[in-house]
Amino acid sequence: MSVSLPRAGRIAILGTSLVQQNHFGDRTLLATSARGWMSWAEVLSHGRLACPVHHDPRVLSGWEPSNRQGVSRFFSGLNFGVSGQKAIEIERRLPGLLEWDFDLVIVDAGTNDMMVETRQAIARTRARIASTLLDAGKTVILLPILARSVGKWPAGGAERAKAHWINRQSIEFAAANGNCHIFDWNAAWVDPDNEFGEPFEGYSNDGTHFSVLGGFAVGRQLARYLQSIVPWAPDRVLARDDRFDPVNNPLGNLASELDARAITASGEASHSLGGEIAHPGVGVWVEATCDVDVPAHEGVLGISLRLKDGAEDGQEVIALAPFHGDDGRPFPFPSTAWRGTLRTPPLKLKPGQRAPELHLHVILRQNAMPIEIALARIDVRPVPSPVRA
Repeated sequence: MSVSLPRAGRIAILGTSLVQQNHFGDRTLLATSARGWMSWAEVLSHGRLACPVHHDPRVLSGWEPSNRQGVSRFFSGLNFGVSGQKAIEIERRLPGLLEWDFDLVIVDAGTNDMMVETRQAIARTRARIASTLLDAGKTVILLPILARSVGKWPAGGAERAKAHWINRQSIEFAAANGNCHIFDWNAAWVDPDNEFGEPFEGYSNDGTHFSVLGGFAVGRQLARYLQSIVPWAPDRVLARDDRFDPVNNPLGNLASELDARAITASGEASHSLGGEIAHPGVGVWVEATCDVDVPAHEGVLGISLRLKDGAEDGQEVIALAPFHGDDGRPFPFPSTAWRGTLRTPPLKLKPGQRAPELHLHVILRQNAMPIEIALARIDVRPVPSPVRA
């Protein structure tokens, strides 16, 4: 098999809840999640990496989260994660997955099998999944079994030992198969000073899944890792005269203002962006993108880009939506400075005359210091329909 460079804009992710939770939706919205490692990889790569999804309320057999019959993920696209699934269930979904257009796929499988399957059976199923994808001409990146807290897998227990053995088998499999690689998300997740290999404090909300800090750490490492595998495209350029014109430039920028500064004094604030936004027509798909420069700050609980259809029953799409705990409070964002590109999922405009609205939504801790965020290259643009014919 020849080795080729995969497209950075067609990255698929396959697996369990650790994959599905990069996105979430309901009847009225679709969002990339701030707890998502792929969400952060897209942001911190300045938009050069993409795992595109779109709103889809259908219930698909075999794709129901946690095997709850009649429940939808509310999205389709290149996020092929389904919560609660064992490796064999992931393997059964491969024929449907291979109907989609992508070059590179990041694979998580086996974490939900650890208490019910042997280490050999889990390793074999992981190898079959990877082999099927490789035989289809895809570049495969295997994710090791992600470490958990001792509250989920007891210290010195069988699950922790099995995970280490399976992960070593994956390293050997990748070494023996062209176009197969390992991305060790445990390297960014596990506290090296912890005796039992648990995740860093604050990286998980429950000892198994990602909080915002955990998603940020893994996503930042993934963005760096993929620089050696996918072409690193030049920086995004936005010409000021690339404006929407229904006759001569129907794919032009709908926003009239390309730069802004958002100052949030306290609590929650929604900052209007883009100036006067043109309406490109009913049924048109649009998405929003902007660069953000976030200073170091101890009190950030949310920074999200929100594009809302102006129609009365219009939907909303969100980039980097905050992640809330069971108590309703959002988990903290990183306190370090970071720069990146926020890009919403695409939004199909419903009947109506009101133009879409674009906002930067910021949440600060109570009594936190004010924050000023610089925004540049604000882009609201018609895009091709993401729905497969």
